[in-house]
Amino acid sequence: MRHLLDRLSAPLVRRRLRLQVGAGSRVMWSRLLSAAPGELRIGSESMFRARVDFDTPQGTVTVGDRCFVGASHLVCHSRIEIDDDVMISWGATIVDHDSHAIEWQHRRDDVHAWLHGRKDWTHVRVAPVRIAKRAWIGFGATILRGVTVGEGAVVGACAVVTRDVPPYSVVAGNPARVVRTLPTKGTA
Repeated sequence: MRHLLDRLSAPLVRRRLRLQVGAGSRVMWSRLLSAAPGELRIGSESMFRARVDFDTPQGTVTVGDRCFVGASHLVCHSRIEIDDDVMISWGATIVDHDSHAIEWQHRRDDVHAWLHGRKDWTHVRVAPVRIAKRAWIGFGATILRGVTVGEGAVVGACAVVTRDVPPYSVVAGNPARVVRTLPTKGTA
């Protein structure tokens, strides 16, 4: 049944999104049915099963070659970049903005505006997210705006990443902290 829903969903998704999918990649189209217009580019030989919410039509999500993005949630205002050979487990959340202004006076009308299909981004902090090549994001992890996860880094399960992750390190916790450094041998 899921495969039938997925096949029926593909044409609807292709009409709504600016979409590029590389050779040999598999996409779970039904997870993208609710996506507002935006741009999604998936490289070759990747598996993409995430839900994507574009908060503006200018939002762009780029996924490299040979990636696995499990049943996770990507929330994009401007840009989320996932380089080659990245694995993202299920239940992860990646978001490139704070969603709302910090100060009450700048967010007090948010719900009313949403009811009428509007959003004022003037006082909301937005910054791109990048997951560098060979990184692994564990299940249930959260990657917040402006973060770069370095090459070969590992983000532990349920970690909340609020700042950059150094290459070839393991981070865990809330907020995520470096708990181990990984060898870089054999990374070529």
